[in-house]
Amino acid sequence: MSIAIQDIGYFLAVVEAGKLSGAAEDLGVTQPALSKAMQRVEGEFGLQLFERRARGVVLTSAGIRVAEQMRKLQADYADIVLLADEMRAQQAGLLRVGVTDTTGRNRMIAAMAALLKQRPGLRVRIRVDRSDALAAHVREGTLDLALVPAYEGQALSGERTKIDNDPLLPLVRAGHPLARRSRPTLNDVASFGWMMGPEHSAAYRALQAVFLSNGLQAPTVVVEVPFSSEMNLSMLAATDLVTLVPRSLMRNTATTRFAELPIPALRIPRAVVLVSREGSPWSPLMRTVREQLLTRQTA
Repeated sequence: MSIAIQDIGYFLAVVEAGKLSGAAEDLGVTQPALSKAMQRVEGEFGLQLFERRARGVVLTSAGIRVAEQMRKLQADYADIVLLADEMRAQQAGLLRVGVTDTTGRNRMIAAMAALLKQRPGLRVRIRVDRSDALAAHVREGTLDLALVPAYEGQALSGERTKIDNDPLLPLVRAGHPLARRSRPTLNDVASFGWMMGPEHSAAYRALQAVFLSNGLQAPTVVVEVPFSSEMNLSMLAATDLVTLVPRSLMRNTATTRFAELPIPALRIPRAVVLVSREGSPWSPLMRTVREQLLTRQTA
């Protein structure tokens, strides 16, 4: 059996997208070329690996087993490429990192800037996504590291190195009806809409757990946003919405525009962790990034 590593990548892209057209667009190839690659893979196994449906494709039972092994092969191949990069040139190489934080205070940005000064030949590829998606990319070997938030009890694949604590804080605009109350309660908050991530996000699930454990209905998301950002704060300042923001985002934000609600239950514990592939060796580049992040935290 001989399967090209490119076809493995194509196969897994189709699995992730759930349809040939979406995978072809993500990969930058034509749909017929991708279809031929799937035919080659199925031909190697002599089995139907995808079930074609009106809205896309799903894996057959045989396809599920093949996909599991292909993810391992892709991750192992990524390790080999990483090793080759390191051996070719001590000062060069490619580092692929994932982040959820798109603000200027992102710890990874400062670490990358310091590393680029030390290694002029270094190339960096940054991916922005949700924490669970980034952890999956690390597991599959398409990312080397990911700096992501981690919540208590959250299932997050990979090895974790804790970098910092960065809890979420309940925030409203200055002058908000809740800000004018001396001791607002969860019951008071329940009547207001929220600006939050999607319902499947870890942040929303943590918030939902607080409400449900206190006998309240789940909070209503009026404005759904993928990440915390200055744009979100501008929206918050102009509405009566409630939101949760990382403590790190508020450190350099004008507090006169906003008010933190003094409700302990809405202060959501959260750590910032560096995720690496479980059992995978750390390259010198990866170790340097970790050292930079830990040093900047303790400085």
